Amino acid sequence: MKTLFRFIAKLLMAVVLLGLIAFAALWIYFHPKPPASQVFINGNIVTLAEPSEAAAQVEAMLVEGNKIVALGTTERILARKRWNTKVHDLPGKTVLPGFVEAHGHFPGSGLDAAAVDLNSPPIGDLRSIEKLLERLKARNSSDSANDGQAAKNWLVGFGYDDTVLTENRHPTRTELDSISSSRPIYLIHISGHMGVANSAALAAMNIDANTPVPEGGEIVKNADGTLTGLLTENAHKPVMKRAYNFAPLTQLAIVRDAVLDYGAAGVTTVQNGLALKAHLNGMSLLSKLGLISQRLVLWPEGSLALQEANGELNLQRFSNKKTTVGAAKFIADGSIQGYTGYLKKAYYQTGDRADDYRGFASMTDAELVISMTAVHCQGNRQLAVHGNGDAAIDAILDAWETAASSCPDAERANDPRLILIHAQMASEDQLQRMQQLGVTPSFFNSHVYYWGDRHRDIFMGPERAARISPMASAEKIGLRYSIHLDTPVVPINPMLAVWNAVTRQTSGGKTLGAEQAISAEKALRATTIDAAWQMQLDDKIGSLVPGKLADLVVLSANPLKPDADLKVIKPVQTWVGGVRIFSAE
Repeated sequence: MKTLFRFIAKLLMAVVLLGLIAFAALWIYFHPKPPASQVFINGNIVTLAEPSEAAAQVEAMLVEGNKIVALGTTERILARKRWNTKVHDLPGKTVLPGFVEAHGHFPGSGLDAAAVDLNSPPIGDLRSIEKLLERLKARNSSDSANDGQAAKNWLVGFGYDDTVLTENRHPTRTELDSISSSRPIYLIHISGHMGVANSAALAAMNIDANTPVPEGGEIVKNADGTLTGLLTENAHKPVMKRAYNFAPLTQLAIVRDAVLDYGAAGVTTVQNGLALKAHLNGMSLLSKLGLISQRLVLWPEGSLALQEANGELNLQRFSNKKTTVGAAKFIADGSIQGYTGYLKKAYYQTGDRADDYRGFASMTDAELVISMTAVHCQGNRQLAVHGNGDAAIDAILDAWETAASSCPDAERANDPRLILIHAQMASEDQLQRMQQLGVTPSFFNSHVYYWGDRHRDIFMGPERAARISPMASAEKIGLRYSIHLDTPVVPINPMLAVWNAVTRQTSGGKTLGAEQAISAEKALRATTIDAAWQMQLDDKIGSLVPGKLADLVVLSANPLKPDADLKVIKPVQTWVGGVRIFSAE
């Protein structure tokens, strides 16, 4: 008997040991260490450093561990090469600081791992509601045939755009009911600010014709009072949250797909710009486990920041070595292309709405003041507020002026750096006011490419459309800004954003607001060092400077050459902390 017990004990010890070895192997795999020494030579090195930090002559770069150590001539850098130094020869390539996502919703680019892609050109190929329904029916049939459990979960679609579909309208509840009357179905509009539900989804959320309409949202009805299925803004948000409540393994697949997407795009710092508590918990853990290769910035949703301000929650506990819990995020209005952006003057074409329709606010003026003041005066958290329409921008600036004056001795009072997200319809006087109040805009400038033709012809009209994302106006007065893609609203592709900032070309091949175009160098800065500065991370990332982290992107060609075709230049390598996370080769 003793011999048997000893055998079982040894067997258990062996199992535990093997488990520990396997865990250690996985930990090492997901936490690769950078080489002790690396040099980058024969490529064009663009540091994007501030003038005071710029090296006199940069031909090569030395990286030791996870940091940049030196830049200089090839001769000087190679003189510091050691026996174990890795040499990266990059003829014809260009090294830049890694792209920093100024605003987005990581890991949203990986949604196609769980949901049905309903994007229209220029992103996808869907052009009609008929084809949209066919795609949903195919997924529903596939789920029913292959996975009984999947068929019981919500069927989710994303990216549909009513203004591109030939029917020029949203799908309806009854059309979605034709796919399934028992399985909840929810389609998220490309703006992310609205969606369409079938009857089962509405029932699951206890929404019917008698449900009170939330302030700052719409429950859209037919003429006879029945529900169309369309929900906007504050009526849409709870349903989207429920629809995106995927199973853990599905969520992991979404994250891993997004990590690959961002790596291939040259992005070394990703952001979730509206993090719920589940996002904070899950992504912070995945980052710690090494399953997210990039640096991660989490912006807690405003209600969480208010709980923190009241002493009910400690958001900093979600920070770790590669994760930063940053600005508190509030939303003041919706999207222009969804007709929920809040404007001073009516939309150019209002469709079946009133002729003076201007959209609406997501928060009242009083709510903005109370919320922003509470977080700012608490002192330890930056603020970021979504505002597309010029009426919403006015409300944000008014609220910020009140908040800042309420506690002039707050911890961040000297440099609060309020981020105004999108700032799409900002006027000249609003830009001036941002500068006076210490506000920094982050422009979603790729609106010009993806929606510019429709902004000109449908939403804003020629004059106002030419001014969307007024980057040149901001630059003219010395107002520092960033540019972003709001992924998954559009694909993560910083080089397309740079190209679009320089050309102001629409997907229809027209130029929209040429006077608001900026230089390639400024556009690159807006996706790197200025984005890092905006989030108060510029002491660690954003430029190639000794002492900063070795977060790099290697491009196929030099984007600063006068004849550079920015639209075809691609990342070929991406490095985070001296570790290569992507190689096109």
